[in-house]
Amino acid sequence: MTRLASYAAVSATLSLLSDRELGDLVERAEPSGSGIGGPTALLDVGGTPVFVKRLPLTDLELRPENVRSTANLFDLPMHTHYGVGLIGAAGFGAWRELAVHTMTTDWVLAGEHEGFPLMYHWRVLPQADQKLSEELEQAVDYWGPEIGPRIEALRDSTASIALFLEYVPQNLHDWLNGQDDLESACEMVEREMAAGVEFMNSRGLLHFDGHFRNVLADGERLYFADYGLAISSRFDLSEEETAFFVENQDYDRHYTVTHLVMWFSYASRTKGVPPRVAAILSRHNATAAVMKDFYRRFQHESRRTPYPAADLRSVR
Repeated sequence: MTRLASYAAVSATLSLLSDRELGDLVERAEPSGSGIGGPTALLDVGGTPVFVKRLPLTDLELRPENVRSTANLFDLPMHTHYGVGLIGAAGFGAWRELAVHTMTTDWVLAGEHEGFPLMYHWRVLPQADQKLSEELEQAVDYWGPEIGPRIEALRDSTASIALFLEYVPQNLHDWLNGQDDLESACEMVEREMAAGVEFMNSRGLLHFDGHFRNVLADGERLYFADYGLAISSRFDLSEEETAFFVENQDYDRHYTVTHLVMWFSYASRTKGVPPRVAAILSRHNATAAVMKDFYRRFQHESRRTPYPAADLRSVR
């Protein structure tokens, strides 16, 4: 069955279920994780594996005037967009993450770019006893008191948005660890990451967290996933957010090539540095040096360390 045929079949099946039936299906799903973005599970729909992610939905987000809102409802500071902290951030809300999945799924269905997991369906479902990850429990001390109300609201939430997503078994980090031909793998990753970032950014979407555990791989293409820190020009942005969006237009590109340099530099310690890998690292080493200094200062000195946009422009 083709990808689009599977989408049509699974989407129709899930859409026809009542809230109770769908909730029962989710409860029977096999748990697969409980990360900072919400619990995940795997279920089978007519022979197709489906990845389920449950985004905690706070009382503030459930107010009638805020349903489907892409505004920064908790007025979170801009520096919490950067996915480089030593402790994970709380994300910018379930409605924003849903909005990005809606956009990326539409792009895949329209044949514009295939590098995103499809969202078959979504539904607001009750979910009591939200358990926060240990990271989130420590987040206020690390990120600042401004995120306190968001953390408390997550802890007290009684509902979630269940996302029913296309299942891709491996993330890029794990896929790369299984590759013997490091040169071909490195070239593919450089090419596909650049294409995915260029496409997203051209459509007004900045991901902000495109490390190799948030990118999926099936051996044919890469899929950008996990949109909790993303921002889009189509969101309901404040003036501060609009300025931040403009200032960080090239962040994804610099972040992903830096992660590529860091990953392959580490892998090469045991496998050596093949010539084609060395050429790729050489292309991006200057950018990586600036970004790694930003990471160091951001992580250990101040979460309000400014993004070094001017320094990065100087090393192009």
